Amino acid sequence: MYVGFALLPLLFIFYLFTLYNDQNAIIEFSRDRFSLFALLVGVTALVGYLSLRAALARFITFSETVKKSVLEKIDSKVMLKLVDEEGEIGELAKSFAQIINRLDDNIQELEETKTTLQELTKKVSSVLSSAENFDSLVHLVLETAVDALGVKQGALFSFDNDHYTLMSRVGIGDDVTDDRAISSVKSYLDLIAKENRVFVLPAMGKTEQPAGLFDPPLICHSLTYRGTIWGALLLSGKKHGDNFSEDDLGIVSNLSNQMAVSFENAKLNADAEQTYFETMAALAMAVEARDPYSRGHSDRVGEYAQKIGSEMGLPEESIKILRDASRLHDIGKIGIMDSVLVKAGTLSTDERDLINRHPIIGETILMPLKTFKLLLDPIRHHHENLDGSGYPDGLRSDELNLTTRILSIADRYDAMTTDRPYRKTMDSVLVRKNFDSLVAKGKIDGEVVSHLYRIIEKGDLRSQTEDLLTCSLSGIVQGYPP
Repeated sequence: MYVGFALLPLLFIFYLFTLYNDQNAIIEFSRDRFSLFALLVGVTALVGYLSLRAALARFITFSETVKKSVLEKIDSKVMLKLVDEEGEIGELAKSFAQIINRLDDNIQELEETKTTLQELTKKVSSVLSSAENFDSLVHLVLETAVDALGVKQGALFSFDNDHYTLMSRVGIGDDVTDDRAISSVKSYLDLIAKENRVFVLPAMGKTEQPAGLFDPPLICHSLTYRGTIWGALLLSGKKHGDNFSEDDLGIVSNLSNQMAVSFENAKLNADAEQTYFETMAALAMAVEARDPYSRGHSDRVGEYAQKIGSEMGLPEESIKILRDASRLHDIGKIGIMDSVLVKAGTLSTDERDLINRHPIIGETILMPLKTFKLLLDPIRHHHENLDGSGYPDGLRSDELNLTTRILSIADRYDAMTTDRPYRKTMDSVLVRKNFDSLVAKGKIDGEVVSHLYRIIEKGDLRSQTEDLLTCSLSGIVQGYPP
């Protein structure tokens, strides 16, 4: 339509050309003919103006809708009206409406992630503020483990004077008393207390028996430290898959061993901050379990960092800082939703911003622990680069201490030598090529990297293919219903 109005002036020029005679003399206008001509030009100009104005108005409306879609809620009525338009505006609106539909889900998901992050940060901070809240922190660990391993029910029991007490429960109805929950699995608890072994009850397939409180597959692991049983961790009912994998068993074993340390500290009235630290280490394990690609990551980073520190001749106190900081360096990921944390594709700007906040969250969680204040710097800054291109603060070389530099390189080494959602493990040649490039660009400490190379050449670093477990699973008891 707009093209037609644009051609009308050309048609008038052609019309004027026809008014010349053979001798190129213009034929005189009659008054009537001139009036008709003027009227046609005026009407055409008016129609063209109104049409262009209407088109621009629709385009402005469309543009404003686009703007609002980014900053505010979309006016769906306006968008639907524009979609019904014919021509370019309608096609643009249709294309944009499809994009909006996809973005709506992402925006909602990101908002939920931010809300979850805020709630969890407040929860952890409040837990750490008082010794009376140890049970709440234990419950947070259990909630995270249940979510990470995709199970339906979870329970943490304490054991004292041959008596079990249900400390925390997840996925169990409010109408179920603690005594009933304990009695339903007492035979399993008695078995692991007697033999100090992990008990596994595999899924039995379809059965006519009525559903129990804790249905298989089920795993029950003692919380044992220095020969003393302090309690038990029980998880049952897989949401996806039939049975617990060997990887799942390793995670439960490591988590149970770490929780045992926390329980001993709490029950022996040991240093409250040490108790919280050990419990937070258990929470960090549970957080890692949510991402299959990062399971065992903190343990491996700790091993690499300690060996680099020892190779560089650091004092024992610095080695201890490296060990403890490694265990908790990614705990800030607790509030990030799985859809963002384990996303295989490219992260959006908002998703990347969320991920980049995890060092700050980790620092915030541990800030109440004054005994461990030396861990805050490496935890907050393990993603910084010497040239200021890292996050969260963009620090440069003279602002990053040696323990932070070592932790950063140990973290990168484990990332390179393990499978990622977007790539497979790098071989040794590619690992060196990547590190050499980062050193050449001034992003990481070349001296620390050279000591890493010496350790690799000595064969002192365990590979990803070695057991994730820090304890043997050879003592597993395969259980069957009593």
